[in-house]
Amino acid sequence: MSPSAPRPVAFMVMPFRRKPVPNPPPDGPAEVDFDSLWDLAYAPALDQLGYSPVRADSEAGSVIIKDMLERLAFADLVLADMTIPNGNVYYEVGIRHVAQQANCVLISADWSRQLFDVDQMRSLRYPLKETSVTAASAPAIQQVLINGLAAMREAKTPFHALVTTPADSDVFKQQLQELSAFQARLRAVRITGDQAVRQQKVRELIALPPASLAIREIAFELLTLVRDNLSWEDTLAFLDRLPPALRDDPFSREQALLAKAKLGEHELAIAGLQELMGIEGETPERLGLIGGRYKKLWRGQRDGRLQRGEANPGLRELGYLDDAIEHYRRGALLNLNAYYCACNLPLLLSIRATGGDLEEAAFFERLTVLASEIAIERGQHDGWARSSLLGSAIRSGDTAKVQTLALAVAREGPAAWQLESTLADAEDALALLPADSASRQRLASTLAELRGLLSPG
Repeated sequence: MSPSAPRPVAFMVMPFRRKPVPNPPPDGPAEVDFDSLWDLAYAPALDQLGYSPVRADSEAGSVIIKDMLERLAFADLVLADMTIPNGNVYYEVGIRHVAQQANCVLISADWSRQLFDVDQMRSLRYPLKETSVTAASAPAIQQVLINGLAAMREAKTPFHALVTTPADSDVFKQQLQELSAFQARLRAVRITGDQAVRQQKVRELIALPPASLAIREIAFELLTLVRDNLSWEDTLAFLDRLPPALRDDPFSREQALLAKAKLGEHELAIAGLQELMGIEGETPERLGLIGGRYKKLWRGQRDGRLQRGEANPGLRELGYLDDAIEHYRRGALLNLNAYYCACNLPLLLSIRATGGDLEEAAFFERLTVLASEIAIERGQHDGWARSSLLGSAIRSGDTAKVQTLALAVAREGPAAWQLESTLADAEDALALLPADSASRQRLASTLAELRGLLSPG
């Protein structure tokens, strides 16, 4: 190989300096000088095989630990000396076994005994009679490595050879079956029509021991169920029960900020979401949540003005409306299939109605319908796609479609259609239709029936 050609890296995992041999054998040394083993045997043999031999520093500072982990994960070859039961070596071999499927070769003195299951793994064995390797004894050790490495390095590590997916694991099949049964209970709760019964079932489901809430899939599905069926106070209380790692997850933080906003702390939620985006980046969901907070603030300013009998909006009201539109627009443009942001824009743009707002409103209306229908067709909708279609039908004055969807809401229950959120915008959408139109009259009647579903009796 040319000296200038790139060479694969061989990372050596082994003890340093002189180390005692526990229960030394009759034909072996009481100590091993691992530095001489590296200098005279391993490094020259690896160099002859075409590798760049690298050994970890003996000083374990934080930067060096990072370097060590990266070398274990990415080195072309890891060679591990298992002659004595050294904790660091065993730990580093375990990391490599999981990080890469192959190219981790164990090597040890011919008299050594490994701990636990490592003793069952294939390894190269070299002769070692004295404490320090010498120029006379080094060639025999080098030859073991040179002759045996090619046959050993392509073998899969035990982890990748034996461990498949959880679904194929005999050990975890029962746990997966239990998880599947629990998720079936979650689905049954979601389609329960009676709100009081559904809420009682949710409370029964969340009465789990803390250990069960450490399972990510269970914790976040329950969080969504609590959010959609119980109070916002219940949502915050459930979040407090989660383990710290899950409670600090971006999804959990989003839901906590949403709950606080729903309890009236809009400015706090906006600041928290902006901080979260500064760390984790923008997403349609986060931008949509901020847009929703500004929409609430705008609506509060507007309703207060109308109650006072004032005709013209003030700067704060207009500013909140602009902020809501800006954040919803940014979220929609991040992902044109994310109808959550797009479905909020037609109403707000139509209310502002300046410049090209009405043309843009028409664009986002079509986008909302298309994205929602695609999500439903693919089975990927998250519960909001159909409510987005209902909102679009209301805004467009399509009485026949609203009536058809309203019948589905009556069959399936308002929670399945996120009805409360949809109806919050319905009055504003209705006000944009001509006051004397027959469609507005029919829509008003249908919306009254839908509101009745939220408080039966």
